Amino acid sequence: MRLLSILVFVFTAASLRAQDFQQWNEVDLAYSATRFAVTVPFVARTDPATPNPQLAATGFLLDLPAGLHFTGTIGYLGVDLPYSSGWVNVPLIAATALVHAHRLTLADRNRFEKLIGYSTQPWRYRNRGLIDLPLAAGSYHFFVDDEFFFNLSNGTWNQNRFQAGAGARLLPHLFLDLYYLQKNVSGAAKVTYVLGTNLRISIGDGKHKPIQRMP
Repeated sequence: MRLLSILVFVFTAASLRAQDFQQWNEVDLAYSATRFAVTVPFVARTDPATPNPQLAATGFLLDLPAGLHFTGTIGYLGVDLPYSSGWVNVPLIAATALVHAHRLTLADRNRFEKLIGYSTQPWRYRNRGLIDLPLAAGSYHFFVDDEFFFNLSNGTWNQNRFQAGAGARLLPHLFLDLYYLQKNVSGAAKVTYVLGTNLRISIGDGKHKPIQRMP
């Protein structure tokens, strides 16, 4: 737990000093079985420079593995944007390719989603590449990923999100990730900086670990 204590200290200190950072916090309830995994996320995002919350969301994500190297996902998210668009419905599908190289896990996720109720109600394509390195028999891990968004409705690149962080198993069924995220939006002069948390409560036989996270 010493590594986790250091990470929490660094994360808390950064949160107190970095007034321009948004906070993205998520709690996931996950059930895993041999042939599927279900995740129910609860998400809140705040910005110290604006009224809050900026975003609140929940829904479900169903992961369906096809062998060791491929997982399909279907899901729905209900997103509340109280200070911009109001309620947005987001049905989604995704396909993730997984490669295990020694201790590393490499993942390439391709996600399609419809933003019903948001602006022009665009279709979006999201591609995320992930590198995950477990440590101490899975008690800790480090991860880095990069995701770009493409607006299929008007054929333009929308944004890019780079993320890096670390996490730990706190209890047999309780996991905590802390991460830094940088979001670049096409046409926007300002870059968004984020400090985030992801707390996962996992039950079931654990044979298929959920791979989907909101950010």
